[in-house]
Amino acid sequence: MENENDLFGQRIWRIVDQTRTHPSFHALYSFAMDDTLCTSVRLKKSPAVMRAWVHHHNVVMGNVDYKLQGIEQGISYLEERGYIPVVRNSGGAAVVLDEGVLNISLILPAEDTFADIHAGYRAMVKFIELMLAPFNVQVETGEVIGSYCPGDFDVAIGGRKFGGLAQRRRRGAVAVQAFLLADGSGSKRAELVRGFYEKAAREGDTYPAVRPETVASLSELIGRPISCSDLLERAIAVIEAHSKRAEFSQLFPEEAEEFASNTASMETRNPHLQL
Repeated sequence: MENENDLFGQRIWRIVDQTRTHPSFHALYSFAMDDTLCTSVRLKKSPAVMRAWVHHHNVVMGNVDYKLQGIEQGISYLEERGYIPVVRNSGGAAVVLDEGVLNISLILPAEDTFADIHAGYRAMVKFIELMLAPFNVQVETGEVIGSYCPGDFDVAIGGRKFGGLAQRRRRGAVAVQAFLLADGSGSKRAELVRGFYEKAAREGDTYPAVRPETVASLSELIGRPISCSDLLERAIAVIEAHSKRAEFSQLFPEEAEEFASNTASMETRNPHLQL
């Protein structure tokens, strides 16, 4: 573990809480936000950032998903069920974001230690382990076959996935992102993703074969109610316990122009939203 007041080599942390947003705050704004914060960290206008975010009924797709031959049918399937389909600018496949899913972004300078892509993933896994320490659980890492958005840094308990990681690397900074299923049914979320692929994929397409029983929320796995607020409280506690100082903020005024530019880029990536 790093020095007590030196979490991942960062003595000062900025905490951005965006867990109580309006339903109109689509996930595309979150990816624009992380890009904006990456710029601020790179330019040393901001310390390292822990951003927490929650969205209402979004399904976030990867670029590979958006190239599926029947993507129009897949998008219609999601929209008919009340979900907003968003294409992200980081890697991975489709994930469900709703009021029971806490997203965490650790935005760090991509120099020295974090020049290595795996170092960012390892840092997020360590952060999740620290968050969940009071629950006395063993967090497993490694691809959970049959889960949605499978990857080498899936996080699981007892072989069932409760979260996944992605990275957005920009010049001089990196946003390591995690989605964590706090409550609700993991298998129902997986069924939604499986249905999306059944509608969107055609012969020759590459997509994950989703088995709903491989995914569960922390509430299901631990056997007690755990909310996004509970997990956010733990994330803040970890930052405060392992840094010299934690500063709470939203966007700085000088970040507004960058955010607007990044939002425009995300809107271009998502023409189906007709924003």
